[in-house]
Amino acid sequence: MGIIFPLITGLLLLYADFQSGKKLKKNVHGQFHLRLNKSYKWIGIVCCLIGSFLLNAAISHWNEEIAFFAPFAVLIFFVMGIVILVWYYNYQLVFDDRRIISTNWMRKKRIIEWSDIENIKFNTKSGYLKLYTKLEKIIILQHSTGFIEFLKLMELKTKFRAEELRIPLKI
Repeated sequence: MGIIFPLITGLLLLYADFQSGKKLKKNVHGQFHLRLNKSYKWIGIVCCLIGSFLLNAAISHWNEEIAFFAPFAVLIFFVMGIVILVWYYNYQLVFDDRRIISTNWMRKKRIIEWSDIENIKFNTKSGYLKLYTKLEKIIILQHSTGFIEFLKLMELKTKFRAEELRIPLKI
């Protein structure tokens, strides 16, 4: 059992990196459309299923010893699963040669022009690429399908390079 979870995590990260490097085609409007990869959807579903299993077990084996911990454990898995699913279905990034449109997990849209970008930072631990303008900040997730396409355009439109930002993908 001690090797299964690291193995599953490694496989999920390998899949996420594969999806990040996937080539995308422009849509009819000349835009790229990035979304989170499908592993987020399946992790959310699995968390909700675990929460359902724990809820069923807590109800069928209810006693005073589990009165505090059982609802807490059920709540952790349900909340985690729902947040991941909401994030998967709502997050998107649309960009073209002129601008970037980001929709976060709460469906809040932010629009910036490539020329307005003042700084870009990449966090290697979280996998977030943060674009800064004077008024806005957009967060782009490394595990978005087709992230490599964004990096290519970023290097063309800004002075920032993926290698200098220490982004672990080959362009």
